[in-house]
Amino acid sequence: MNYKSNDSSCLIIIDMVNGFMVEGPMADASIRNIIGNIIELIKCFKRSDAPILAFLDRHPSDAKEFSAYPAHCVVGTSESEWVDELKPYAQDVTFIEKNSVNGFLSPQFQDWMKENGHFHEYVITGCVTDICVLQFASTLQAYIHQHNLDSIVTVAANAVDTFDAPNHPKKEFHEFALTLMKQYGINVVEEVVC
Repeated sequence: MNYKSNDSSCLIIIDMVNGFMVEGPMADASIRNIIGNIIELIKCFKRSDAPILAFLDRHPSDAKEFSAYPAHCVVGTSESEWVDELKPYAQDVTFIEKNSVNGFLSPQFQDWMKENGHFHEYVITGCVTDICVLQFASTLQAYIHQHNLDSIVTVAANAVDTFDAPNHPKKEFHEFALTLMKQYGINVVEEVVC
């Protein structure tokens, strides 16, 4: 998909933090393979001065989410920091912290939505495809439907990824999540080219 960003579009980057790529119980270094594609999208959106949001998974040490997942990305640890490759672009990004798999529910994101209104297109990137990306994209799509908004949710397949683990084969879960999102009416494309 060829893409020209403008002020009616928004780039969303989900959970590109050390705890999912560099260190910790949920890290999978292979997710780093999408960083270059995300950087290209950041540059594209920056050229047109379109908003760029980045969700950071940051949990208190007693987070309820740790009953479902191992403790990870605790506030104040390096796991909760943006990966080094993306840090040069931090000045162009609005960061939003989240304490659940669904960034849409973050009070900080809700405030941002109220302040910034709605966009014609939301381009979603990041990790992990079958958890945080799926949850956010699906909830945003449901919100758009509920309010009869003329907005498109786009997921760039080459800029999202998931982890590989026992009982969680990476390719299978990634593809299944993309299929689910398509069934929800989300615009899943192989890549977004500026």
